[in-house]
This record gives sequence, C-alpha cells and structure tokens, in this order.
Amino acid sequence: MPNNQTTKTVTQEILRAVEEIRGGTGFGSIEVTVHEGRVTFIEKRERLRVQHTSISGKISKLS
Repeated sequence: MPNNQTTKTVTQEILRAVEEIRGGTGFGSIEVTVHEGRVTFIEKRERLRVQHTSISGKISKLS
C-alpha cells in the first residue's frame, strides 16, 4: 500500500493536470476515470459554439 507522501504527491499531480485542462476549456467537461481506486484517465471534452448568420444573399451570388 502506498505511503501517505506518495498518495499526496499523486493527488497533487492529478489536481495539477485537471487545472491545466480546465484553464483551456470554454464549454465542456472533464472526466476522471478511476479503476481499482487509482486514477487511470483524465479526459477533456470541449464544445464549440457556432454562430449562424443568414447567407442567402451570398448563395445566390455564387450560383
């Protein structure tokens, strides 16, 4: 079983990784996967919003 200092160091590294990912996320989620009591993956899903504008005039000019 890991000692208390090792657990603290690993926890700090995980928090640092999540903070780094969070800093670049506008909209989305961060998922931390734990397997047998250990963090195995940290995933980031980001959502991008697309602004739609009317382009009907541009389409008729291109045809």
